[in-house]
Parts: sequence; structure tokens; C-alpha cells
Amino acid sequence: MFTYRYRELSVALAKKGEYRAALARELRVHPEEIFNLQVERFSLDSRRKGDPKWSYNVIFDVKRQLRATGNHAKGLVEASRETESLENDPQRNTVPMAGHVDVIGAGPSGLWAALHLLRKGFQVDLYEQGKLVEERFRDIRRFFVNREFNAYSNVLYGEGGAGAFSDGKLNTRSRNLFSEAVLKDMVSFGVDESVVTFAKPHIGTDKLVLMLRQIRAEIARRGGKIHYSTTLEDIEIKDGRICGVKFRDVSSPNTQGHWQPCEALVLAVGHSARSIYEMLHARGVTLESKAFAMGVRVEHPQMLINMRQLGRDIDTKLTGAAEYFLATPTLNKTSSAYSFCMCPGGVLVPCASEPSTLATNGMSYSSRNGATANGAIAVPITPGAVGFDIKTAGTLFGGLDLQRKIEADAYAVGGKNYAAPAQTIKNFLAKREDRAGSLPKTTYPCGLVNCNMWDWMDKTICASLAEGFQNFDKKIPGFIEEGLIVAPETRTSSPLRITRNNDTLESVNTQGLYVLGEGAGYSGGIVTSAADGIRLAHFAKRSK
Repeated sequence: MFTYRYRELSVALAKKGEYRAALARELRVHPEEIFNLQVERFSLDSRRKGDPKWSYNVIFDVKRQLRATGNHAKGLVEASRETESLENDPQRNTVPMAGHVDVIGAGPSGLWAALHLLRKGFQVDLYEQGKLVEERFRDIRRFFVNREFNAYSNVLYGEGGAGAFSDGKLNTRSRNLFSEAVLKDMVSFGVDESVVTFAKPHIGTDKLVLMLRQIRAEIARRGGKIHYSTTLEDIEIKDGRICGVKFRDVSSPNTQGHWQPCEALVLAVGHSARSIYEMLHARGVTLESKAFAMGVRVEHPQMLINMRQLGRDIDTKLTGAAEYFLATPTLNKTSSAYSFCMCPGGVLVPCASEPSTLATNGMSYSSRNGATANGAIAVPITPGAVGFDIKTAGTLFGGLDLQRKIEADAYAVGGKNYAAPAQTIKNFLAKREDRAGSLPKTTYPCGLVNCNMWDWMDKTICASLAEGFQNFDKKIPGFIEEGLIVAPETRTSSPLRITRNNDTLESVNTQGLYVLGEGAGYSGGIVTSAADGIRLAHFAKRSK
């Protein structure tokens, strides 16, 4: 047998899955001459507007040698079926860890760390300051109606983490054995198996909730304990090693915190755990500032995005709602603007994590069939950056202070009732407020307030966004004319990193403290955060 790969095998839009016949035509062989055919990756190729096709990367065997000639020369390469395995990784079982582990945070990195540590025989207690995802749903709906903010159960906090109320994107910039393990776990928990091979998998908030129930059940079956409505208030460090933790039951406001011993603590707290950063800094744990980004959310008619990205008269029941990925340098190449977390057919939601502040985010359900597209347009902010509207920019907590300032200002501009400041892109560029009652329809559930973003938002961010919008309109005509800004988008990532040893995932100056995921500043998104949890369990070796 001879083994080959074929890259970018084109399949007609209406014939999704018929890659065997397409491959046989390209190779000029009978379909039955192709053995052990497997899809390694597939995607929607929409580079030719009006004629999108499915593109497959496949591996297969044939009994005779093939020659790479003619039209298929570019796609056909000799291959081997030898694959890497985590079982053969030299770093496996190299990090001694206490037999009992406390994990903080039931987002992707915490859930997968707990799950895989349990699979290796560790005892695990998982602590989450929020609630079960079903109860969290009810709290969020209640907030949308009566605006009663729950600091522990909201769009950012609770079982599943912030990713449970997002677009449910599972794509990563680069896949590795750890991220592949996450996707395979998800399939075992009931997610469609296409997530393993589709280049841009998405499952939606509704499907994520179903998966979370399955993960929760397996953790319980393996003897893990999950403590909801329990927040980490403090840690004790002695001789450079973690030795104690203080928890408090937040379901009872008058309950006092209690201390308990701890030899291995996993922090998987998410990118909005500001009180944790402040507590760690007070206890001497090494932190460092890092680049992050802030900006706004924009909404457009999904029909506009479909037409501009796919072409006219394309059946989106076959392709799914169209997305966009945009980026451009700005301000004489000293800055940039780029799209982030684009949600086709999605909705906007408020995602504050502290009282009297406002931030926005986007989410979508598995069908992505809403009439409105939304996405973040963000501007990067690097450590030591100058020109931003706050004196402490460039200090350790400067980025956090800038986030808080913009969120507090947005809350005030919105009338202190979680209505969001809004402006059409057209009038944003003209630096004028829209006429009362003239804003387009929005999916944001708490109402909009007309404003001029330039009056209260950071001027450097506004200037960079303005240049970005003008560039994006050249790529997607109508981006300006039909676009609505809803502000602000401040939680793209954490402005801080808990410095760790990348070979052990342990704090550089606190033994027994392991830091994971977006909150630690080492991942971005559901899959990479979950992969960080698997990586820790993979490295871990039970010491006693």
C-alpha cells in the first residue's frame, strides 16, 4: 500500500461529505481503489465570491504508486500514518503533585484539569464562586428583566465560565495533541464529531450547556466534589509554598470565610477575576502586565455580511451564516484595529463582573440563524503604552484600571441601569450623536442610550477604531453605512499574567500554586483553556 495526502480537495457546496467521489475524479481512479480514506480537516472556501465550496484535507491508501501530475499536482503528497501520542511525551508524569488537589474555577481550564486529574487517580475538589449553569441561566434572564446584578452569577461567572455565554467557538490558531484531546472529550460528551475535523467548529451556547451537564456527571462519577457558590478569598504561603486557602460561601451573605490546609492549588479563574489578581499581588505572588485589547461591539444585518462574504443568492442553509475576520494597521502603524469573537446570527449581552460597571459581549446559539451579526472591533494595548486616558497606564495594574474606568464611564453614560451607550458607525466617524429614536434595531437586551463615543471613551481607542472602520468598509461595503456601535468591549483578555514555569505550569515563586487558562494569561478561548487543564494533568505525577 502507498499512503498519500490530498490537500484542498474541492467539493461542491451541495455535495458536502462526498469527498470520496471528488478525490477519485481528481486522481482519475475508481472510488473503490481508494482505501482507509480519512478526513483530517475540512473548511468552507469562500475566496471566490458567489462560488463557495467545501475544501477537504484527506489521507488515504492506494495499491499503486500515484504520480503528482496535472491539476492535482498541487494537492497530492506522499504521507505516513505515523502519529504522535501523548503517551510517548517525555514530559508526561514529570511534575510531582500532592494527591489531593483544590481547583478554583469551573470554566474550561478548571473543568478539564479536574476531569483529567481524576482520571489519573488524584482526589479533586473543584470550587466555583458561581452557580450550576441551569441556575446561572435563570439569574442572567432575571438580570435582563429587572437589572438586579449578581456579582457571583452572571454572564462571566458560573459553571462553564465566560465561554458558556459566548459564540461557543472551538477553533484555535494552532492545534496540538492537547487541543485534539479536548475536542475528542467533547465528542464523548455528545458534541457532534465534526468538531474534530472542521477548521472552525462552533457549537453554540445551547449545546455547551448540555455538554457541561455531562462533564459535571463524569466528575461526580469519578469521586470529584464540586462546591458551587464558594469563592476563594485568600491564600497562605509559608516558605515559598502554598499551605492554606480561605473559602467563603457566597450564597449566605453573612457567612464568614474559613481556612483549610492545601498542598496543591490550581487557579483556573478566568480573565475577569480581578479580586484574585489583587489578592495574589498582596501575598507576593509574581504577576506581570501583558498586552490586551479593548474597543466596541458592532452590529450589522446578517444578510449584508452573507452577501459581502459569500456572494449573492448563496443558500446559507448549506454554508451557515457568514463570518468576517478583519485587521488593519492604524495611527501611522503605531496601533491597529481588528475583529474579535465575531458572532454570526448572534446577540449582544451585558457582561459586567463588578457593580456599577458595564461591558458588552456577543454570543450565539448553535443554529446561528438570527437576523443580526455582531463582532468586537478591538484596539491592542501593550504594557507601557502611552496616549491612553489614564495616568496609571504602564504600571502593573494600569490595564486593569483602564478597563474599570471605561466600564464605569459606560455605566454612567447608559443611565446607571445597564443600558449600553450606542452610536451608528457613520455618526461615530462624524463625531456627532445620532438623532433620538434613529438608532437601528439591536439585539442588546437592556436598551441603548444615544451618545457620542468621543465624549467619554478613550480618545486613542476611538481614533484607532475610526481608521479601522474606514478600512473595513473597503473590504465589506456597507460596514459603515449599516453598522451600529454598542459599547464597550473590554474583556477580550486579561491585562495581567500570573507568571509561571511553562514546564510545570507552577507559579515561578510559589510552589504548589498552578495557574491555568485565560485568567493566568496563557490561553485564549474555550479549547486552548481546556487544553491547558489537560496539560497540567498530563505533567502531574502523584507524589503522595
